[in-house]
Amino acid sequence: TLFRSAVIPTTGNIPGGGRGMNPFYERRSGRLQIGVSDNMNFPAHLHDDVEMLYCMEGEIRVSVMGETRLLQSGECAVIFPERVHSYTTEHTCKALLLIFGSAIAGAYAGSIRKYYPANPFLGKKDIPADAALAFRRLCKKEINTDPGLCGAWIQVVLAYLFPRLTLCEDESPENMDLTYRLVQYIMEHFQEPLTLEELAKKLHVNKYYLSHTFSARLQMSFREYLNRIRLEYAMQLIRTTGKPLTEIWEDAGFESQRSFNRVFRDAAGMTPKEYRSRGM
Repeated sequence: TLFRSAVIPTTGNIPGGGRGMNPFYERRSGRLQIGVSDNMNFPAHLHDDVEMLYCMEGEIRVSVMGETRLLQSGECAVIFPERVHSYTTEHTCKALLLIFGSAIAGAYAGSIRKYYPANPFLGKKDIPADAALAFRRLCKKEINTDPGLCGAWIQVVLAYLFPRLTLCEDESPENMDLTYRLVQYIMEHFQEPLTLEELAKKLHVNKYYLSHTFSARLQMSFREYLNRIRLEYAMQLIRTTGKPLTEIWEDAGFESQRSFNRVFRDAAGMTPKEYRSRGM
């Protein structure tokens, strides 16, 4: 799952469903979310918020716009809005994940909206002790349940990390690469019937080249990626709503309950009904 631990909505709860609402590409209105995750895996996605991941224990593979790095304890990734990113845990990892709108960034909001980091990864030696302390403070319940305190500590983190980021002016939409465009399209349309041929037509590229892009850049096939996005959405609905499972698989875009159950069992090692009953 994306989060384990505190989730702080500043404008409402995490959306529970409905077509046109999804947890990957979402106009989030500055909602602040903080969580400590064990062994996080999350497919390539994007949104209009800042996302920061701080590795606390173990290691996690982070990819941002096709650039990948294995983060170890004490290292972090700073991901600006609209940047395609994903997470893979191969062994074990505990990580703090912050997602927040640029408005929470205070004096750094303008730069966040206009630029992006040339290198979004910071090693342990690049993170001052006070910034590491701020990350640890954000893990504490008495702080991460108070939006005001969270915002203050996030600005402390930004104050220390921003001088260590080399910022580049953001690209215009016409210069965004194919990976960005295909992820963005799927984020906005995964609940609809979607085939590789249709996606290739929408993006004006050859379907065989598009298939190769999935394999080379996302390390999975088009169908695997689409199912993963749909599955993560369905899991969120199971965790956060009381909607019947028969509605959830359809709302997530699966063609049938059989395909939903098969994909779910392959990924989670249990049925959707067992997942819900265990309070996952």
